[in-house]
Parts: sequence; structure tokens; C-alpha cells
Amino acid sequence: MPDTLGFMIVHTGKLLLKTINGTFSGITRDITFEQLGVLYYISRNKTKEMIQQDIAAVMDKTKSAILRSIDILEEKGFVKRLPVKGDRRKNVIELTGTGKSIIDTMHSKFLGHDGILKEGINEQDIETCINVLNRIQKKCK
Repeated sequence: MPDTLGFMIVHTGKLLLKTINGTFSGITRDITFEQLGVLYYISRNKTKEMIQQDIAAVMDKTKSAILRSIDILEEKGFVKRLPVKGDRRKNVIELTGTGKSIIDTMHSKFLGHDGILKEGINEQDIETCINVLNRIQKKCK
């Protein structure tokens, strides 16, 4: 089994996630990589206001899982909920100033970490790896 593609991808993903969570935990006040992903997605989406359902859809998570992440991020002061006029069930999720600051810091650190991961690997191999992973992701959906 360790020599199968699926095992290698899952194992690599776990190692990468462990490394990322450990590297950034001091900066992020103990939020997870997944919660950081929520912050990042909100910060990069400039086309419309984000509601919980939009975030769940793009991250391929359940609304309840995203709700838990947003609750934690709000508790830590990274996001705020703003009511949607005319629909009491919906809230727009926005970054706070602290959330924006954390994302800026994390983005630059993540790019640095990405550079370390790519050290010693030529651009063509990286491009091939990304293409193969994209194709595998499409088959998994």
C-alpha cells in the first residue's frame, strides 16, 4: 500500500499539514490551516460579499463545518458577521483589521515556505506535479 499513488498523496498531505500547522501556530493564535483557508478565501474574494454558504461551497465543506470555523475566527477577532438586509438568516462574513493583518503576514510566510518546498525541484517537475494533482482532484469529485 505505501507504494500506491493514493497513499503517497495522503501521507504527503498529512506531513505538509502538520508542518504548516506547526510553523504558523504561533502567528495565528492557534487557528488551524483550514480556518486560515477560510480567512484567505474571504480576503481574496473581491467580487462579492461572502456568506457562509459561499465559503462552504468553494471549500467543499458542510455549512456546519464552516459555521464552526467562523465561530472560532469571530471569537478570536479575525472576522465579523454583518446581517444581510431583508434576510435574517444570512450574514456577510468580513475580515476585521486583525484578520487582514494576519492574512498579510501569513501570505508572505506561506510563499516563503512554498519556496523551501520547491528547493531542488526544477520548474518542469513542479508544473508536471501540479498538472497531475489537478487531474487527480477532478477524478475524485
